[in-house]
Parts: sequence; C-alpha cells; structure tokens
Amino acid sequence: MSIQYNVSTLLKEPIGATREYEVESRVLIEEDEPRYQQIAGHTTFLRTSRGILVTAQLQGVQSEPCSRCLQTVNLTLQLEIEEEYLAGFDATTDAKPASPEEPEAFQIDAHHMLDLEELVRQYWTTALPMRPLCRPECQGLCATCGQDLNQGVCSCSVVEKDERWSALRPLVKRLEGR
Repeated sequence: MSIQYNVSTLLKEPIGATREYEVESRVLIEEDEPRYQQIAGHTTFLRTSRGILVTAQLQGVQSEPCSRCLQTVNLTLQLEIEEEYLAGFDATTDAKPASPEEPEAFQIDAHHMLDLEELVRQYWTTALPMRPLCRPECQGLCATCGQDLNQGVCSCSVVEKDERWSALRPLVKRLEGR
C-alpha cells in the first residue's frame, strides 16, 4: 500500500500554498523479504517554485533482535522528514522539460501523484540503529555455552587467556596499579 497524493490543484496554486494531511498507513520497508511497517503522523505540503516541499513527523515501531542477547526489541522510530519533490512538467500546461534538473531527486509523476512510500522507506532505514540493544547494560550471551548473561552467570569455566596477548600483560598490570 503506497502513500500517494494527487497534487495537481496544489501545483496550480501560488508559491507558498499549503496542504496538511494526517497519515496512517502501512509502508513497504524491505523488498527482498516483503516487510511492511505501520506508520502514523502528520505531513505538510508547501508549494515551491520547483515543486512541493514535504515536511512530515511520522512514527512507527519495528521489532528487531538485540545485538547482544537476541531478545526481541520493539524500536520506536521518530521520523522528521523534509524533502522537496520536483515537478517534471509545467503544472499549467503539462509540458515536460527537456531533461530533469536533478535526476536523483524525488519526482511528482506525470499524473500529478506524489508518492511518499520511497521517501518514508529511506528515512525509516536510516533511523534504525545499526546495533539495537534491549537495554544499554545488556550483558549478551556467553560465547561458550550461549547462556543469556542477563538471566544469570553461566557455569562455564573461565576461558584461558590467549597467549598472543601475553606481551601486553605487564602494561595492563602497570596501568591497573598492581
């Protein structure tokens, strides 16, 4: 389900004209394994000399595994969006320009539809933490037995020290004040 708006009337209005919309929709976030997320919030469209400036405050929740203990974490994402969609045509005559000014910019299509789905997907993806944590003090899993160390200490024996680091032990002792 995409988030599309017909902006033909707004494009014919003077620069500075606005429209406001409440948003509540499901957005395709991942295409490889189709994954939709529910978003909600508020958006404002402002007529500019080149198209429409979209500002939006959207929020949603995504479940991810904690990067240390693998417990499910519900991440609340707040998206603050501000992007300009360019009109690839003259709003009054529907004439297309010879070539687009900025080929990578978001475009309003030939049917005067402004589609927010790709914009929201990009902002959503960049808002996700690289290493989500269930809590800052998460202890993670034991590297030997896999015990969740947040639930208690495991019964594994102390791991023997890696001898490749033995040359640094005197430095560590000196820094620790031993």
